[in-house]
Amino acid sequence: MIKRRFIAGATCPECGAVDKIVRVEDGNALWMECVACDMRKDLDAEPAPAPAPPEGGGGNPVVWKSGK
Repeated sequence: MIKRRFIAGATCPECGAVDKIVRVEDGNALWMECVACDMRKDLDAEPAPAPAPPEGGGGNPVVWKSGK
């Protein structure tokens, strides 16, 4: 059985339409679709790995101080 749920306030990454993204679940498969441009993205896919930090530690850390 396919379940479709609109995601309030979501913006399509392809066409930029707001409130047009649907989360679709069919058994074990999960994806999102845009009803405006037919974009489809698999939500079961593993996320891309985080980029490696630059060699040498990436420089000095930034320390924020309040104006007090």
